[in-house]
This record gives sequence, C-alpha cells and structure tokens, in this order.
Amino acid sequence: MYESQKSAFGHYTRYDLFNPSNGNSFSIIPECGANVLDIRFSGKSILDGYETPDELRAAKWGKSALLFPFPNRLNRGRYEWLGKTYEFPLNNAATENAIHGFVRDEAFEVEYIFLAKDHASILCSYVYEGQRPYYPFPFSLEVEFTIYDSGKFTLEVACLNLHRDPIPIGFGWHPYFRLTNTANDHAMQLPACEKIAITDRMIPTGDRSEFPDFQRKKRVGDTFLDNCFVSKKGSGLYNMTLEADGRSIAVKANARQFPFFQVFTPPHRESIALEPMSCNVDAFNNGKGLVTLEPEKEWKAKMEIAVDGGR
Repeated sequence: MYESQKSAFGHYTRYDLFNPSNGNSFSIIPECGANVLDIRFSGKSILDGYETPDELRAAKWGKSALLFPFPNRLNRGRYEWLGKTYEFPLNNAATENAIHGFVRDEAFEVEYIFLAKDHASILCSYVYEGQRPYYPFPFSLEVEFTIYDSGKFTLEVACLNLHRDPIPIGFGWHPYFRLTNTANDHAMQLPACEKIAITDRMIPTGDRSEFPDFQRKKRVGDTFLDNCFVSKKGSGLYNMTLEADGRSIAVKANARQFPFFQVFTPPHRESIALEPMSCNVDAFNNGKGLVTLEPEKEWKAKMEIAVDGGR
C-alpha cells in the first residue's frame, strides 16, 4: 500500500509518495512549478533531479521543469497573436531568446493525493489570471503524476482556456535521466525522426533532415545533442529509450499530442534529457504544432516513463 509524507525542503514543502514494501517512490515540490525531484523503482533512482533547496531555487538546467505556455525557445521573446505583438523577457542569455515559458516558477496547489495498493498519484493545479503583459491570457493548468508498481510513471496534463478569445499554447516536460554515472555510458535509441535545422541562436531555419544516428540502440559515448526532432509517426506512441547497468527506461509519448521532442546531453555529462514537446521550437512564430485553444475549451495530453520495459 502506498503512503504519503510531507516534509520541509528549505522554505518549500516536499511531498513523497512511496510504497515501503518495494521501494517505489517519487518526490515533488508543488510550490515550485510542480517540480519532480526524484523517481525510484525498487529503491533505485532513474532521475537526475535537484538534491537541495538551493539547487531547486537556482533551477540550473531546468531539471524536471514543466514547460508552459511554450517549451524550448521563443525568438527574441517576440510573437504576434490576433493582431497584437507581445514580448517575453529574455531569460536565455546565451541565445538572446525567451525559454520554457513561466509556469516552472509558479506555485501549484495540491488538489488531491490518491493512495492505492499498487499505485499512487498527486494532482497539482495552477490558475493564471493573465497578469503578465507578454502573455495576458488567463488559463488553468492541471498536472497529475502517477506511479505504478507495474513499472510506469505517468504525467497527465489538462489546460483550460479562461480567456474570452483563443490562446496559443505549447507544453513540454524537461526530465533528465540517469541510470549510471555518466551520459556516455548509456545506450540510447530514438524513434524514426527528422532533425530540425537551427541557427546559431537555436531557432529553426525551416529545414529538416533524416536523423539515422540512433535508429538502432547504441552507446551515447561523446555524442553531444541539444536538438529538436519531429517524429515520423502520425499517430500512436513513439519511444525514446535509455539503457545502462542492466536497467532500461522508455519515454513514451503520443505522436499526435507530442509530435516533437528534444534530446539534450548537458556539458556536465551526468545525465540525458528526453523531452516530449507538443510543438516545435519558436512555435509561437512558426506555428508548427502550436495549439490554438478556444475559449472554455480544454487541451489534454499524457506521457509515460516505462521502467525496465514496464515489467
């Protein structure tokens, strides 16, 4: 039977949902963007998350961040919507872009915790009133995280448009995975996909190319990636997989809900980020995968991590 526990994490409250009989658990900080600190199966972590409150506040690398109302980069923070121009703050100095929206910095409320014999979940919600001039579109966002003894961890998201007009949205999640000490020692396999060509400021050029490098499982080695890809599947699930030290994970996403994904091997070479995204980089400008959400309508999506094949 799963249990839950609350404890102080700096000035935040940490929630742990765990099964003491088998070592399955996850930890989350709802007050800081509903950030997932750790996911464990049989007592072994699969996630490279923040280990201290100071790390969480610094938010370096955006570990486990919820990316909304857009994932990835927005060209110089500017976009046009319904005839008006808006400009996000430039929070990615290296490329002079806005990056990853703003909900990762917001306090989510815990709506409920559900504990069962073989699974447990927590539902976190955030209501935005449209107070930012660069995104004056109110919405509500609900995200439910669930762990299963079958070897699954899922994220389900629902966004409701509370504005009088349609609003632009994109969503992504930014988990870093670590099954062994270095990124180099993981074997990785990606689905059939095309690589999005980008400028030196990491904005899409409009070109795509075949990316066969990891169509078959192979060791990451010294490969460096910080690239967006588009799945070649039009429907159904696609998998991104990692293996190391006798363990494996598969990040599974629906090709209609998350046609794009980012793969990032950070310079510290300690982990690998596999990031399903509902839209392309700079989607507020190029429209690729951008969701236009009508008033009082809801957008829903789900992604899954299957551990050791979802045994």
